[in-house]
Amino acid sequence: MILFGRKDKLLATREIPDEECESCGEKGGVVSIFQIYYHIARIPLIPLSRKTASQCYSCRKVKLKKNFSNQQKMVGELLRKETKTPLWTMMGAGLILTLLFIRFLIRFS
Repeated sequence: MILFGRKDKLLATREIPDEECESCGEKGGVVSIFQIYYHIARIPLIPLSRKTASQCYSCRKVKLKKNFSNQQKMVGELLRKETKTPLWTMMGAGLILTLLFIRFLIRFS
């Protein structure tokens, strides 16, 4: 059983039907944004980063943001502006801070 680690969660996806794949030459693909967070016992502790990636529908080749075409960069930036870091990814940190605060109050009251 794994008690801690890093996990990815899909936040948003946008299709790009006119984008031509550099590998296979077919049209159609998708740009996605993922939230990466650290967890303990599957409880999200802190958000680490958001990653942007694209994938071709035909050959399934995945490209990261640094290799994007101009259209993919534009769609990726639009998605990054639309999506925010979810508050639930900070749930564990909030729980730990609350428990520490309660312990502090009990000890010094």
